[in-house]
Amino acid sequence: MSRSIFLKAVSWLWIACLGVEAAQAEPPEVLNVQASQRTDGSRLVDIYYDVSDPDSPKLKITIAISDNNGASYTIIPTSLSGDVGLVTPGIRKHIVWNAGQDLPGVYGDQYRAAVTADDEVPDAGGLIVINLPNLPAGAKPLEMVWIPAGTYRMGSPVDEPDRWDDEGPQRQVTLTRPFYMGKYEITQAQWQAVMGNNPSYFGGNNHPVERVSWNDAQAFIQKLNQLGHGTFRLPTEAEWEYACRAGTSTRYYWGDDLDYSQIGNYAWYQENSSYQTQDVGMKLPNAWGLHDMSGNVWEWCQDWYGAYSTNQQVDPVGAASGTDRVLRGGGWGDLKEDCRSACRYWYKPGEADDYIGLRVVLIPELSES
Repeated sequence: MSRSIFLKAVSWLWIACLGVEAAQAEPPEVLNVQASQRTDGSRLVDIYYDVSDPDSPKLKITIAISDNNGASYTIIPTSLSGDVGLVTPGIRKHIVWNAGQDLPGVYGDQYRAAVTADDEVPDAGGLIVINLPNLPAGAKPLEMVWIPAGTYRMGSPVDEPDRWDDEGPQRQVTLTRPFYMGKYEITQAQWQAVMGNNPSYFGGNNHPVERVSWNDAQAFIQKLNQLGHGTFRLPTEAEWEYACRAGTSTRYYWGDDLDYSQIGNYAWYQENSSYQTQDVGMKLPNAWGLHDMSGNVWEWCQDWYGAYSTNQQVDPVGAASGTDRVLRGGGWGDLKEDCRSACRYWYKPGEADDYIGLRVVLIPELSES
C-alpha cells in the first residue's frame, strides 16, 4: 500500500544585500507556491510558483524541503526537473520533484517546500567547485567556469595564416543557453576518483588524463552524472570554440601572434612540452579564465566531424552522422598552428592516444517563460 507525502508550500525570498537603499536594484519575489504529490503512486511532487524581478532577466531558483512543518529547511532535493536552476521570471513555473528517489521509504505529513530566487547570476568567468570523492591531497578540484550565452563568428577567415580548409566557411553562430565549462582539462586524479582507474601513459595527478577514447569519455560522464552534481556532457564543437575564443576573433585567444612570440605563455606544444603532458593550469588562461584551451592534450567534443554549414546557425550540434568525432585545441606534440582557436581534428570514437583527453561542460537548468 502506497502512502502520500502531504506537502504544504511556502514561498521564500532571497535578498542578496541587507540594508540596501531604495534606489538600488530590487530583489526577486516568489509568490503563490503550491505543491502536491501525485496520486498515481509515483511519489512525484508538482511544485508551482510565480517569480518576478524588474531588474533581472534570469534568476537562480533553488528548492529546500522541511520535514518539521517549516521549523527548518534542511533537505536539499537533487531529483528535480523543470523550472529550477536558471529561470526567466514569470508565472505558473513548474518543478517536478521525485520524492521517492530522494527520500526512499520516508513518509510524513509535516513536509513543506521553500522556493528561493537569487538574482546574482554570475558573469563570464564565475566559478563553482564540484566536490569529487577521494581526490588525493594536492589534486586540483573539478572547477567549472560560467560561460554566458552569446553570438560569435565560428571558424577562420580565408586569409588567416596557417588555416585548414575545414575551418570554413566562417559563419555566425548563436548559443542561446549559458553553460559551465571545466576550468581545466579533466585530470588523472579526477578520472581516478570517478572511474577507479587511470589509463594515462604519462604520470601525474594534475596532468590531463589521456589515452581515453570518445566512448571512454561518455562512460566517465555517465558516472560523473550519477554523483548528483548536475548534468555533465562533452561540449559541442560550437560551444568549445566559443568558450576558447572568449570574445576574441584572432587566431589565438591572446591575439594573432604572427611571430609566435607569445604562444609559450599560453600553451604546451611541440617546442616547449618536452614531448609529454604537463600539469594543467600552468599557462595563462583566456579572458574567461579557462586554461590550456590551446595545447597540452586535444579535447573531445560531442559532435560528429563533418563539413560546416554555409548558413548562420543557432545552437548547432554538428553533423547528423559520421565515422569520426571532433577534437579541438591541439596537444603537446603539435605544431604552433595546430593550437589556433579554429583548428579542427578528428578521431574514431573507439580509439585513444596519449595526446587525447577531455574537458566537460555542466548544463544549468534553464527555463523560458
